[in-house]
Amino acid sequence: MTQPLPPRNWFHRFRRNDDGAATVEFAILFPLVLAMMLGAIDLGITMVRQVMLDRAVDITVRDVRLGKVGTNSSDRMSDLICANSLMLPDCANNIAVEMMPVNTSDFTGLHGPFPCIDDQQQITPAVTFNPGAGGGAQELMLLRICVVAEPFLRVTGLFSGLDINPDGKLVLTSRSVFVNEPR
Repeated sequence: MTQPLPPRNWFHRFRRNDDGAATVEFAILFPLVLAMMLGAIDLGITMVRQVMLDRAVDITVRDVRLGKVGTNSSDRMSDLICANSLMLPDCANNIAVEMMPVNTSDFTGLHGPFPCIDDQQQITPAVTFNPGAGGGAQELMLLRICVVAEPFLRVTGLFSGLDINPDGKLVLTSRSVFVNEPR
């Protein structure tokens, strides 16, 4: 029959035993590495959405400047932007487009909050959409777009400084300036 070890010897042997050390390291580090990996994927998809929104706005503004498309309503502009974007889910219901002339003597109208759709309160913002209000030709026009989109994963807010509304959705914004050319 073996004699039980004195408490002091048992503690020393337990302290020197390294069985399971890799498991402890894995249990501590794996959630952090997984969260960083998922955050990188989510942030990458969000950035692709932002680039696609900017691209769609540029294509739409180019068509407007060339006279291919009339700019008589924000619905028409939002339809064109949504048609040119690829990665914005439910774009037609989550986009707000504002277009207004900019006074070039003091550049008023360039600042202020973006008009965005608020699903929580079912609010669609009243946006200014008055192209040609300042006389038409050679007028500087400001176009501001806000799209509210579901994040791909819900870890984006942890790793980025992106705007997230109270519903937990991403707020993607874009702006463009163009000059109404004489026809």
